[in-house]
Amino acid sequence: MPEGYEFHHIGYATASIAREQSMFMFLGYRIEGEVFADERQGVAGCFMVGPGPRIELLENLPGANTLTPWLNGGARMYHLAYWVDRLDEALEWAGSQRARVVVQPVPAPAFGGRRIAFVMFRNGLMLEFIQRELE
Repeated sequence: MPEGYEFHHIGYATASIAREQSMFMFLGYRIEGEVFADERQGVAGCFMVGPGPRIELLENLPGANTLTPWLNGGARMYHLAYWVDRLDEALEWAGSQRARVVVQPVPAPAFGGRRIAFVMFRNGLMLEFIQRELE
């Protein structure tokens, strides 16, 4: 991974944020910030911090099926997210590693409008890149 990429969170798909929050609270986590809705991505989410890495709990918004393939496949922890200084360069790097862009850069409510993008590697590993600065 290129120098300067900073780990931010693990994306965790769930059918119910409320149900998963209580499980993570039992493990010593607490909610960080507010629950957000990202209409463009079709998800609602929140961050939780505690004795392990930051977790982003995500559920489908009503009528959306963004997370359905992950939930139906039994995958809960489905992406790793990193701050990057230059999103376009991160996508170029991922492409040079034979990853494909599965979500083109879009502004994300979870990050105050900063752009995010998702790439998928050939082994199924998905990374989210979060542009560190607003444009």
